[in-house]
Amino acid sequence: TTKNVSTSILIAVGAFVLVSALLFILSVNLSSIKDNDATTYEKDAPPASTGSIRNSQNKVRNNGPSSNADEFPIWGEIMRGEVHLVNIDASGIRTTKDGYIGAKAVFCKLDWDAYKKDPPSLPMFRFLVSQSGCEGKRNQVVVDLAQITEKTKAYDKSLKLQNRSDVRAMDPTGFVFHESRVGSTLVANSLTAMNPAANRVYSESNPINNALKSDNPQLFRDVVYLMGRTNRIEEENMFFKVSSIGSKRISVMREAFPDTPWIFVYREPVQTMMSHLDPAKVDVQKNGRIMAVCTRARRSPPRDLYDLVEQQGRRVDELSDQEFCAAHLASLCESALRELKKSNHHGKAVEYDGLIDKLLDDIIPNHFGVTVDDKARQLVFEVSKTYSKAKTRSVDVNWVEDSEKKEAHSTPEIRGASELFLSQSYTELKNY
Repeated sequence: TTKNVSTSILIAVGAFVLVSALLFILSVNLSSIKDNDATTYEKDAPPASTGSIRNSQNKVRNNGPSSNADEFPIWGEIMRGEVHLVNIDASGIRTTKDGYIGAKAVFCKLDWDAYKKDPPSLPMFRFLVSQSGCEGKRNQVVVDLAQITEKTKAYDKSLKLQNRSDVRAMDPTGFVFHESRVGSTLVANSLTAMNPAANRVYSESNPINNALKSDNPQLFRDVVYLMGRTNRIEEENMFFKVSSIGSKRISVMREAFPDTPWIFVYREPVQTMMSHLDPAKVDVQKNGRIMAVCTRARRSPPRDLYDLVEQQGRRVDELSDQEFCAAHLASLCESALRELKKSNHHGKAVEYDGLIDKLLDDIIPNHFGVTVDDKARQLVFEVSKTYSKAKTRSVDVNWVEDSEKKEAHSTPEIRGASELFLSQSYTELKNY
């Protein structure tokens, strides 16, 4: 009898262990299925508040990204296009066989309506970021860039399988590169004003600038993909006006988006130089050095500028400020020319003279492929009357053509530097 009882106990214990093991395996499989189901991001993610953004941000920083949307509700907001990519940190990026790791993405809710309503009031992306309260960490969330891209693409795939279009990623319609101080902000304002509801324009945004600096086409593609997320049915087109220094990395954009049209805006050399170095407006230090955008790299010139100067039989350390400025601008033009020669007509050089007419009659409809109707033309003409970087609508900032005035007030130093470093590239750009 004792033997039978012992046998029964052993059988019961064995059965309990077996059932427990089976239940454990089943729970693990179900958890894995849930983690890989992109639809749970939308169903389970509650609306975020400032607190949930901060909590999610801290969890991501401390524990690393998770695929569980219940644990990190902010991921759902990113996927649904409710918050926007406002910056990236690619300083710790490492290239892998599958792409890259180590890049961080910063998201925050942007007030796009404020920009679309009056582009000249927020002419640069950084002003929109500030207007939206996105400068401080309180309203930001920081996540791993590669991982959020992967999860978001899985989410988009699940929506497609369900024949849903609640949110989508717009493809880039066109890129705007430029020489600096040549009307590129007017281009961005015009692209927005012509159809504010349909067009989203990023004007010199940090995510794009930093993605180009990474020299990683895959990262650049991912950044554009995340910046293109929209839950607005009416949004159709997305444009990027890149900072002038980005003209040195057009090759990264072209490798990432070989079929996307782009333009390079340039201007007559003396007029461009005067926009940077007008003696009546420029700041001069006590040591006589000119403080200007085109002379910022004076302390640590890039290699391509050294090469360009040496080709003229000169040395960088002996250049005047006017000559250094001209050499810097020439390096941007030369970089654009190299890519224009390889662009198979996807790239186009656009001179400043008659810029608005060129945009409306050719660049927007024929190059970017966006229809320009009478209403769009009128809206562009209206926005072009305001100084593109005015940040106000006062009568004191009405824009007037100043090309002849710039040339008339130019100095012999500016004209000489323009001829030495910029005349050749200016002539060549006219061919493209």
